[in-house]
Amino acid sequence: MNTTYTAYVASDLYEAGIACDGHPFIAERYYVVIENAAGRRFQHEKAFAGVEVIECEETGETGFADIRETTKAIVEDLAAKVNATLASGKALTPSCWFEVDPAYGSDSYVAQGTELKRFFAEKLAA
Repeated sequence: MNTTYTAYVASDLYEAGIACDGHPFIAERYYVVIENAAGRRFQHEKAFAGVEVIECEETGETGFADIRETTKAIVEDLAAKVNATLASGKALTPSCWFEVDPAYGSDSYVAQGTELKRFFAEKLAA
């Protein structure tokens, strides 16, 4: 991985646990992605939760504290450090990154046949 990549913060949703009402609590997690001009992307192995799971000592019920702002600041700092490393010409540790789907509609998306792969995966699952 070289300086043709740019790091940025991305997020997705995950089930953080079961809320006191018995329903899943859906939260946001943040991570760093690097992407090149052709749309090829790699995600950092570490993701950071946007909530802290709290258990009430008296009732034993699970609660969720919103820590998204703090988490985003940590991940933005990590993305800045990754961009500085890339700009200096230093290599990133390959074992910390895994390839994810390329950016939608990008050259890499088309070249890898991502749309076709998804189509066949859906057909096999049906």
